[in-house]
Amino acid sequence: MKIAKKLLLQLLLTFLSIILISGLPELIMNKNASAYFEKVKAVFIEMLSLHEMTYLNQGIKRPFLEDIWEPYFYSLTILFGALFIAFCFAQVLTWGTLMLPNFLRKIIKNILTFLESLPDLLVFALVQMGIVLIYKKTGVLVSNVASLGAEDRIYIVPITCLMLLPFVYFYKMMILMTEEEMGKQYVETSLAKGMKRLYVLIFHVTRNTSEGIFHFSKSVLWFMISNLLLVEIIFNIHGITHYMYHDFRPEMLAACLILLVIPFFLIFAFFEWTIMRYSKRSEVL
Repeated sequence: MKIAKKLLLQLLLTFLSIILISGLPELIMNKNASAYFEKVKAVFIEMLSLHEMTYLNQGIKRPFLEDIWEPYFYSLTILFGALFIAFCFAQVLTWGTLMLPNFLRKIIKNILTFLESLPDLLVFALVQMGIVLIYKKTGVLVSNVASLGAEDRIYIVPITCLMLLPFVYFYKMMILMTEEEMGKQYVETSLAKGMKRLYVLIFHVTRNTSEGIFHFSKSVLWFMISNLLLVEIIFNIHGITHYMYHDFRPEMLAACLILLVIPFFLIFAFFEWTIMRYSKRSEVL
């Protein structure tokens, strides 16, 4: 029951934070605190009556909730796909990296540190250039480099762009946390008993670092959501952020962010509930 109350409080605070952030343009433009709080109040009221909310489509008012679902699930597919691929690739490569000698691991970590510093837009441009170069050299079009309209769907390029930097973050963090865990006494004892290093790494060390990676993934997700806007603009994708930058009202920003956050919050809440229950059970045992 305490876990459920904690998660519900987190959800309410997340919604409140989004509403407060959505009103910031009013504060920045007018430098008026009372106008800011009035705007926040108006956004809050709009969120309570979301089913009546409208947006402008080519000068015509349209019901927001009637038109949002296809672009919304398209954006979620890109986000979920990028997050899943980034995490899985990073985990598999971490297992392989920890089997390498120390000097090779240092080289890999230095490369990852360099890759972390690359600007998002540069990464997106390099992906586009790579696809064009492959097409010019081989005649094989790996993927379209931009969507041609609202009904056109591209997945490979946006997912690739969105997962590259999160993959680097996950990979480096997993290496650092796993190396720290590998230095603990239980690992040395397991290896001394004749257990294979890879077995200990996968079935014991990974389990013990999972909670730290889980909490780290929350900040990675927020980074990905902010980058989703860039990806959808650059590749002309008609996703949920299309409504954010074509109708840049605070209430539209709040509605889109809340819709994006809800499914990920539910998934993270489930995993957090599982981890907390598992930890309590372990303490009892």
